[in-house]
Amino acid sequence: MRNKVGMVSLGCVKNQVDAEVMLGLLNQHGYQIVNTSEEADIIIINTCGFIGPAKEESINAILEQAQYKKSDNRKLLVVTGCLSQRYSNELLKEMPEVDAVVGTGSYSRIVEILNEIKEGQQKSYLGNLSAREQEGLPRLLTTNGPSAYLKIAEGCDNCCSYCIIPKIRGRYRSRSIASVVREAEELVRSGIRELIVVAQDVTRYGQDSSGEYNLVMLLDKLCRIQDLKWIRLMYCYPDRISDELMDLMAKEEKICNYLDIPIQHINQRILSRMNRISDSDQIRRLLRTLKERIPNVSLRTSLITGFPGEGEEEFRELMEFVEEGHFQHLGVFSYSQEEGTPAASFPDQVEEAVKEERRHRLLALQARVSRRIKRARCGEICDVLVEGSDSNGLYFGRSHAEAPEIDGLIYFSSKSALQTGTFVRAVITKAFDYDLLGEAYESGE
Repeated sequence: MRNKVGMVSLGCVKNQVDAEVMLGLLNQHGYQIVNTSEEADIIIINTCGFIGPAKEESINAILEQAQYKKSDNRKLLVVTGCLSQRYSNELLKEMPEVDAVVGTGSYSRIVEILNEIKEGQQKSYLGNLSAREQEGLPRLLTTNGPSAYLKIAEGCDNCCSYCIIPKIRGRYRSRSIASVVREAEELVRSGIRELIVVAQDVTRYGQDSSGEYNLVMLLDKLCRIQDLKWIRLMYCYPDRISDELMDLMAKEEKICNYLDIPIQHINQRILSRMNRISDSDQIRRLLRTLKERIPNVSLRTSLITGFPGEGEEEFRELMEFVEEGHFQHLGVFSYSQEEGTPAASFPDQVEEAVKEERRHRLLALQARVSRRIKRARCGEICDVLVEGSDSNGLYFGRSHAEAPEIDGLIYFSSKSALQTGTFVRAVITKAFDYDLLGEAYESGE
């Protein structure tokens, strides 16, 4: 039986969770997970299809993996994820090496699908984007650290004018509180100390199933998990960050004083054209309130440059807003004109060179802002989650103010030997553009 499976997963952390569920299902049904495509009998590429660069990366990955079929035509090549959902017909037509495309609504059927395609016919499995995800599915983590992502919902109802996600992921569907808590408990039993709560919109959780936003209720239950140290919130939309949520974050030690709030822009005309719910004044009021009510809160956001109709005046307003220093961490994307979205047909598209030039200007400005904020942390004493050590003998990890993979690290020396997944009290002694340097002075849980 040819049952060795290798997987390449691209895109966002929600996609990573889907990949880990597929691996969990395959492992449960006797498939052997291997680390190289040479070993694999079946190669799965879990793709992203969100914006132009992500689509290009996915296509290149498919072409690269297709080369392995030339040396062994018995290998199966399966393309899953967002690109499959969005371009299933094109993939099968243009890439005869692909044996099957599996959309975002069918990844939980991966075992059944692999059994079917062993017969050799090229097939498409797109599934039902309105169906709720099957609960209690196994999951095989692809990371070795003490943190894991906890996906609490699928799909999106926000319908921003630039975004294709509702068409390739479907309407917003919350998981039940019971299933989320069960998965969280299993992850903590396996050694996970930090859970990063994710969805396309975390703050919408529960509204689709109960008519009420249930994020606070879910967080309250997650906080009761005994050996869980940190809970971190990503993708929180500004219009649904409630007083109740802020109160819980302020009083509950397990919830990191950290919020990822994708605002995309600050100019009111651009926000309206983006079909964003929050207006400029609401965003500014929220940022003031968060800093007043949550001690030492760290904020991350994402912004888009070159959205249709953005002129120098609108971009200058965005630059001035960033320079005010609201955000410790900031990601910037140049607008991608995606077919099937309302914004793609807007008449006043911005030239690619201008989009990129503005993106670089904004990133350079944020680097200066970030440097200023980081220098102000020198002398701060904080809890650091140990993630490993480097070749110079320094340990590294993160405080409440840094999310994994996207924010910086804290490097620190310690007189005592430390284990990954433990926490240490450290004092920050020096700041760099991206990372921090410190010293441990009190270790332990």
